[in-house]
Amino acid sequence: MKEELKQAKEILRNHRQEHIIPWLNKLELEKQEEMIQQILSIDFEELEELYELAGKPVEIDLSELEPITALNPKRMPKKVYDEYRAIGAEAVKNKKLAVVILAGGQGTRLRR
Repeated sequence: MKEELKQAKEILRNHRQEHIIPWLNKLELEKQEEMIQQILSIDFEELEELYELAGKPVEIDLSELEPITALNPKRMPKKVYDEYRAIGAEAVKNKKLAVVILAGGQGTRLRR
């Protein structure tokens, strides 16, 4: 336990998260162990990379962007719904992008 605590504190220091250490020291033993395991399981390098990427502009080719027809999943046959869901899951898994604008009836509620 002491070695893991030392390792967790070192990770926090290496990734400019020292402000967490005083809180970690104040926790009851059981909660401290839970937090140590969480700290040890975090990929701080990946988080830092994602943070850096979030600040960079993204270039997207919109030349192939096309409007879609409206679909209501509640009115689809289950087989069709499952097929679309599988296609969407595969697209997300392959880091493809889709934009869907959903209308929720807000306009009709605001009109008087």
